[in-house]
Amino acid sequence: MKKIFFSILFLFLSIEQSLAKEVRTRFGFYINLPNNYLQLTANIDEMLKKDVDDSLTFNKEYFNEMMSGSARSDLNIEYYFPKKKYNAEKNMIYIMVQSDLIFNELLDYSPDEICQATSENLGLLYNKKIKIHDCKFNPKFIDRKNSSAIFYIESDGYLPTQKIYMVMLEMSNGFTTNFVAGCEIKNCDVFKKDMIAIVNSRAE
Repeated sequence: MKKIFFSILFLFLSIEQSLAKEVRTRFGFYINLPNNYLQLTANIDEMLKKDVDDSLTFNKEYFNEMMSGSARSDLNIEYYFPKKKYNAEKNMIYIMVQSDLIFNELLDYSPDEICQATSENLGLLYNKKIKIHDCKFNPKFIDRKNSSAIFYIESDGYLPTQKIYMVMLEMSNGFTTNFVAGCEIKNCDVFKKDMIAIVNSRAE
């Protein structure tokens, strides 16, 4: 019976691994990216000017409006857009490295203060008031690895029908690295799960 159980478990893990591929991010570390996502490393302004891969369902005008409060060319972001099944501008995962913010500096503040500051920053980005729905410090479902700590935040998205899931952590360079899933609420179970899997797969 044990042999059968472990054989099934091994098969399940093998199938799970085959549904993702290891990719090198523009930041130098690696993640396991689910096969149904397209990795885009272009600067946001460049991406909006050129043709987007035809495997995406992508509305450039909407995306441009959503990011109206940001200095887009200054954002150090890598995007992962889902292929075909979802509207990519409303459902995506991205990684952003804040090279001007040392992660350990965040530890001088309480989790509530970090979440409040995140709400304010998102409000500036989206030009609207953003509500925080969940705020956790060192949640068990995120592997800390070499990070001093983990902040996990759930908040409003750009539209009333959207939510944001964010993990803030430290990579070996000491900078604050954010893993973010933005999604329509009806799709958030999928994107939250994929984002957490990507976070936990990170390797340097």
